[in-house]
Amino acid sequence: MKKSFLLLVLSSAYVLAIAQSDSAFTKDADQAYGLIKNGAFKNGYDYLIKFANTNQAAISVKPNTGYLIFYVYDNTNHPATHFKAALMTPDSALQKKYTVRPYDRAQVGVARGAQLEFRTPAFAGATRPVKLTAKPSANIYVFFKK
Repeated sequence: MKKSFLLLVLSSAYVLAIAQSDSAFTKDADQAYGLIKNGAFKNGYDYLIKFANTNQAAISVKPNTGYLIFYVYDNTNHPATHFKAALMTPDSALQKKYTVRPYDRAQVGVARGAQLEFRTPAFAGATRPVKLTAKPSANIYVFFKK
């Protein structure tokens, strides 16, 4: 009886701790997004798109345009991070040349953010695809300005 009660209490505490960390991250990520959005708008950027809790995403970039991208992830367990934005091309030399890695920006509660910024050069055609990768999963916020 005592063992089953102890097991029930421990499993309930474990489930509650996981639920609280997820809700804490969601709340902190929403707060971080508000700060990010306000800062981006103050600097003349417009909102493009948000990707919720993903490892991969893609955007089409236009010539002569600046892009501001934020990765917001759960930093509860201090995971090793690997974020980047790379031109989607079969030419590995071009892909390496046009790859950007973010720098660590700030933390709100358990939500930590990394920021990258780049400006596209003039190129032929209307758009070019850019692949965004995130490890661990992150909310990805993309802003742009002409």
